[in-house]
Amino acid sequence: MRGGEAEKLTDEESGVAQFAWSPDGNRFAYVVRDTPQDKAERDKRRRERFDTIVVDSDFIYSHLWTIDRATKAKKRVTEGSFTVADPQWSPKGDLIAYSSSRAGAQESAYTDISDDRNTDIFVAAPGGKPVQLTTNPGPDSAPRWSPDGKWIAYASSPDPLDWAAKTDLMIVASGGGGAPRNLTGEFNESIGGAPDWSPDGGALYVGATVGVYGQVLRVPVMNGKPTAIFESPAGYTGVDLSPDGRSLAFLFEDPKSPRDLYVATSAGRQPKKLTDFNPQAKEFALGDIEVLRWKGADGLDIEGMLVKPVGFAQGTRYPTILQIHGGPYGRFSYGFESRAQIFAGRGYAVLMPNPRGSTGYGRKFATSNVNDWGGKDFQDIMLGVDELIKRGVADEARLGVMGGSYGGFMTFWTITQTDRFKAAIGHAGISDWYSFFGQSDIPGLMEYGFGGTPWTARETYERWSPIRFVDRVKTPIMITHGEQDRRVPIAQAEQLYRALRKRGVEVTFLRFPREGHGITEPNHVIDLVRRQLEWFEKRLNPGAPPNVATGGKQD
Repeated sequence: MRGGEAEKLTDEESGVAQFAWSPDGNRFAYVVRDTPQDKAERDKRRRERFDTIVVDSDFIYSHLWTIDRATKAKKRVTEGSFTVADPQWSPKGDLIAYSSSRAGAQESAYTDISDDRNTDIFVAAPGGKPVQLTTNPGPDSAPRWSPDGKWIAYASSPDPLDWAAKTDLMIVASGGGGAPRNLTGEFNESIGGAPDWSPDGGALYVGATVGVYGQVLRVPVMNGKPTAIFESPAGYTGVDLSPDGRSLAFLFEDPKSPRDLYVATSAGRQPKKLTDFNPQAKEFALGDIEVLRWKGADGLDIEGMLVKPVGFAQGTRYPTILQIHGGPYGRFSYGFESRAQIFAGRGYAVLMPNPRGSTGYGRKFATSNVNDWGGKDFQDIMLGVDELIKRGVADEARLGVMGGSYGGFMTFWTITQTDRFKAAIGHAGISDWYSFFGQSDIPGLMEYGFGGTPWTARETYERWSPIRFVDRVKTPIMITHGEQDRRVPIAQAEQLYRALRKRGVEVTFLRFPREGHGITEPNHVIDLVRRQLEWFEKRLNPGAPPNVATGGKQD
């Protein structure tokens, strides 16, 4: 703990994926991907270029090992056609709990069986036979031992085919033989992250989402309802209780403060900020955020956030960017929205809606866009734009739209359905749901959202595909995509770009080498933001001077 030279304990070819220190400090449990038994032969085939890959064959799995800190002696704990994750020692250090799935990997860029969502909780003793504690067909994850070692708490969703399913906090006897018990069945929203036990074992602490806000819940183990720790709604995430149960560490952010580490009493009192990882944020002028509510399609209550331009003046109309989130089972949260703040610093208002299908508003809300991706959720979003115009904030002559992933699809869809936007930017978007089913690593999402496969629900897949309506597009659009994206392969962008070019629509296509579903390399991020600003400046705010704000830098 005082520093000095690090001591290397493992020398694994594939690298250690996860690890956990035993309670006595003498051993580690860790997860590592297996080295294939025919590795030498595989290496030889690669060198000689006889390296054909048979898809969905010859999988490599990740398994659980232990290593002694002093002797560095290793012991394998699990073996078989499954993958282990999140090892957790029992309080006595004699058992290890973990989650397991049938997912494996291949030695290629086409790696994971991401569509396998059935995971279960197991307990094993080093050298003993694992005991399966859960048989739920959906995902069970994040096992955590009670202080007395009698129970294991974990997160669970009931149906692997239900992509909008609620995630509940469960407990099960660590020795097996009993039915799991749901502690948050009456709570309307999903929990998030791993739970943490109170020292007396009487309660669990866990994060949850409620609308645009994040909260920390205290969940009694017996005869009680989950209660929010903090009185005021804000952006709380993460939870870690001190060993004596008196203090709670958590992450916190708000619209003008990036995420930092805080500590408070376990009752949520006397919060204290411990870190300041982004002090530069204080040097910049930032826009205020307002939580908005409006009536969507069919009168459904919709919530979203407005990031106001720096120097906002009531009664002045501003060029406005509609930003659409991914998922569709995602959401915009009440926190520091860096990209939106960049636009706010340049004089734009930014609307970030949570239409039907978003998480944080209950299961009925989340599932109300099934078989209707681009239908009423699109109407919810457009009615939000109408609300900003009605309130005198948005200039309807200077509207832009942007989004990524499902938000990229919705951006593509928007410009096929309306000409009200003067510019668009779509990142990693889906243009053709039919072909996307065969290209993506999550085909099960479409089976759920469209009620079947492309050959059993063809009309639905085609009805909501932007490529089908490409002849309607007039809006200038910038298409951006990572060349190594496996979630939404770049072919989705290529076919839309080609169609728009053929029709003579103003379109720019940016390909980012080495990037996956998101753009992460620092220079790529800088370049992307610069190009996005230039794209909107030229079409929404031509000739406008920089929006100078008092008391802070501009960009």
